[in-house]
This record gives sequence, structure tokens and C-alpha cells, in this order.
Amino acid sequence: MNKDNSSMNMDPQLALRLLADGAVLVVAGVPVGTEFGIDLCAYTIGPEFRGVKMIPPGVHYVWCASQGLYGDAAPRVGFVHYFHPNEILVREWDKDLEELRPRQIAEPEVERDRIRKNLAQLEKMLAAYDYRYVCPWKDLTGSVTEPCVDRCRPTLGTIRTNIELQSCPDADRPRGEPGAASSSGSKRNAAIRLLLDESELLPNLKPVEGTAPRFSAIPLRVPHDALPADVSRHAMDCIAAVDNLIDSFGSSDALIEELQLAYVFFLVGYSVESLAHWRKLLGLLAHSEAAVSKHRLTYMKYSEVLAHQLPYLPEELMVPSPHNSVFKDVRELLVNLHEGGLSVSAERLRKRLEKKLGWYFEGLLDEDPEDQPVIIELPEAQESPICIAASAGYADNSTDPGPYGC
Repeated sequence: MNKDNSSMNMDPQLALRLLADGAVLVVAGVPVGTEFGIDLCAYTIGPEFRGVKMIPPGVHYVWCASQGLYGDAAPRVGFVHYFHPNEILVREWDKDLEELRPRQIAEPEVERDRIRKNLAQLEKMLAAYDYRYVCPWKDLTGSVTEPCVDRCRPTLGTIRTNIELQSCPDADRPRGEPGAASSSGSKRNAAIRLLLDESELLPNLKPVEGTAPRFSAIPLRVPHDALPADVSRHAMDCIAAVDNLIDSFGSSDALIEELQLAYVFFLVGYSVESLAHWRKLLGLLAHSEAAVSKHRLTYMKYSEVLAHQLPYLPEELMVPSPHNSVFKDVRELLVNLHEGGLSVSAERLRKRLEKKLGWYFEGLLDEDPEDQPVIIELPEAQESPICIAASAGYADNSTDPGPYGC
């Protein structure tokens, strides 16, 4: 049933403990041939499949992808759930939407009690959670708590590859601030924001209510009300935005939880919006040396999280190229980790990326050519300023020609 056909060996004592304490997911009515998965485990639904047993407590992502008439698979549709020990979760197939939904019956508690009493007879139709993926999944989600899951998942519960969008009514469209068109400072700030966040160039659409993951808002690197003199400072080191970000979460742990959850929404559910959120957080956290010095523990945790996440990047984001924004942001992060006093964390992350992704960061601490002074060579025939001053009668009467021969 598992797409990985290699054998799964488990310690008998561990198997007995998981059988007694592990959670159970029961699914009903899923068509044969449907792709089904939980976390990093993938299955193909057979005629006797009724769910998964021995699920370790914690956060898990469950998804399905229906099959077309010609064997093509639909985009993944899933949900995230925080399982408790011995919990029994029941889902049924929605034929119209082709996705799993909560059981639509009058007394779900009675059904769960009946399943629990007859679990021994049902076990032969339940696939065991593939424990070869327990450690990798723990590395990816080890910090995620149940409150974080409840806060971030969509209100309607279902996570799709692309959220459903609707255009804004004309009354809700942004009009700009009064007098902004005539302000050169506002125009300059708007241009800077477009360079830092290309999403502002997209049409102004909003998600259908209840379908989008509810991630926290990310502060702008350059605030809308920034003075022209402060625009460059914010763009070079976004310590103010990082401070606002961490303050909005209340603690660094809550930030790390959301980072991990957003990544697995993309990794398992292929959620485009979740990847965009994760990349925006990377783009913000990577560009502040001052934030590394100020929030050392947060950045130590963040470097460990990235070390586990980056090897799972999609192929197009694995290329170590200056055109790859993720690669550029990680390089900038490594530099700031060194400069901010976290060289051990930087080296640990760098070595893991060299081993797992083949990312080599040569000349990491060399000065960026863009930050070096520009030297302009004057034409040889042009007189020096001192010579010009002497010829104009401003030199003294000394016969000493001086170093410039004037």
C-alpha cells in the first residue's frame, strides 16, 4: 500500500506501545485508486483500506488526490490535525468536492465509541503509520503546538494547493493616501516597496472567506510612512521590522511554530500561499545583522529549523544561483549570523547545506562588491586641482615646485 516498497522493521515493544497509545484515522467512502497520504507517507487506496493506525501524538497533515478517467491525479486537498493519544478521528469522502470532510452524522461520538469497541476487527483494514518517517517529520514539526494549529489552519479546515480568490468590489479597492500623487517622497517609497515585494504588482484579489491559511501579518521592510532619509536604512538592515514581527508573536517560540507549520503546508499539501509566507519570513529575517545580535536565541533556533527544511525545497529552488532568491537570502543570513556573533550556528547550517544540497558559499565574508567605494579615474590630460589653483595666482612665491610639479 505504501509507495515505498522497502520493508519497515519496528521493535516489537515499540509496536505494542504504539498500538496501545497511537491515534487512529478512519476514512469512509474513498474511491479505489485515490492517492492518500499522511505526512511524508503516501498510499494508494485499495478496496480494503479504511484508514491509518498507530499515529504518533502531535500534528499531522492528511491529504487526498482523486484520480481522473485517464489516470491523472487532481491537486492535493487536505487538512491538518493535532492528534492526541488514543484519539479516533473519522472522515468521509465528499463525492461532489472530491475531498475528505468531517463525518456528517447525527451522533459522531456514538460512532467513535463503536469503532473503539470493534477496533480489533477493524485493524486488518488499517495501514500502520510508516515509522521510517517519524524522525524526519519530527524534525520538521517538533515545535508546533495545538494552539498554533488552531490559529493557522483555514476556518473551513480544508487546505488546497491554491486558495479560491475573488475580486474586490470597487468600493474596497485601494485609493492611496490623499496628496500621495504629488509627494515625491511617497513615490520613492512606493518604488522601494515594489522592489522588495513584487506581490504589490499583482491584481488586488482576496481569498474566499474561510479558505486561506490564517498566518500572521508580516511587517514591511520599509514602512509606508518612512521618511526619505530612513528608506535606505530600513532596506539595508530591517531590525525595526524584525522587532515588530517578534513582538507580534509574543515569543520566538510562536514564530518558529508558524515557520514550521507554513513549510509543511507547502511540503505536503503543495500550498502555494504557505510557501510564499515562508519565503517572506526568510526574506525578512535574513536581512538584519542587528537582529541577530539582539535576538540570538531566536536565530539559533531558526538556523536549526532551516537546516531541516531546506533539503526538501522544490527542484527549481535548489539551484545555487544569484537568480534564486532563496539561495541569496540564505547566503545573506549566513553572513549576518557570522557578523552577529553566531558563527557556530552559521557553520553548522553551511556544512549541512553543502552536504545535502551542494550549496557552496565561497567568499562568504568577503566584502560585497556592491558595498565597496566606486573609484573614478580622471583623464591623464586633466590638470589636478592644485595645479589649477597655482596657475590662477593662488600659489605662494616659493620656487619649490612641490610634489605635483606646479
